[in-house]
Amino acid sequence: LDMRRAPISVGRRIDVVNEIMPVATPEFLDTFTTYENKTKNCFYGTCNYCDPAKGISPICPFADGTVEGVMILILPKKFLDGSKVIVSRFATLFPIVAWTNEDKDRMENMKSKDYCDAIVKSEVPIQPRLLDIIETSIFDFLIQNTDRHSYEFISEDNRGGIMLIDHGKSFGLASQENDKMELLTPLIQCCILRKTTYEYFQWLSRMDGAFSDAVLRLTSVDIATPPAIEGEAKEDYTAVLRDGDLVGLDRRMSIILDEMKTCIDERGSGEVLVESPLF
Repeated sequence: LDMRRAPISVGRRIDVVNEIMPVATPEFLDTFTTYENKTKNCFYGTCNYCDPAKGISPICPFADGTVEGVMILILPKKFLDGSKVIVSRFATLFPIVAWTNEDKDRMENMKSKDYCDAIVKSEVPIQPRLLDIIETSIFDFLIQNTDRHSYEFISEDNRGGIMLIDHGKSFGLASQENDKMELLTPLIQCCILRKTTYEYFQWLSRMDGAFSDAVLRLTSVDIATPPAIEGEAKEDYTAVLRDGDLVGLDRRMSIILDEMKTCIDERGSGEVLVESPLF
């Protein structure tokens, strides 16, 4: 997608006993358990949602004692000096995952097609912030990520690009057939997009299946595999994404281009396509 703010992820198999437990903190080790009285060395980890009391199953190793992990992002300390990760105040004005706020009145306002033109564009700098939000909503729509309730960026002065991280709840089984259109709300309402992004999307869609084929080839060398599906043996699928996920990517890219065509037809390309540098 040419979105350079999404770190390249690398899959890896990690040995729980030999690679994780010897370097784990005491707090992490306390989360290890035997699951359903048969699988040893399962763990919950330490996070807001890692709680067995909430009915969440632990992460358990395969028969060979390994778990699948993903290396997402490592930043050297010198890069972080003087910078910080910020949860932007703009996310409360225009959540990237729409309609998650508990304020019912504001939720109704956000459903209005005029919400972006009347409120958001007057509060959020179009360059680069609103353009970044819209691109992030497109990214989340493509992968069906419903868990981005705010966004983060590294910056000394709030001008850094949005970091596209934490996509663990993407590509669920339901996303293979049912597209969550609310994720695309920023694009549909604001009707603006970087010209370079739009042109790149057009290039990716030059042939049927070109987008998903590129994704399949890029992920074919990764050791990560998709979640197990009841009734299917693990050996039945070896790619990171299932066939239904790949079909969904092409379908959703087509939806994005259709929405862009509607915007251009209604407002003109001069208003919709914005010349803006990428961050």
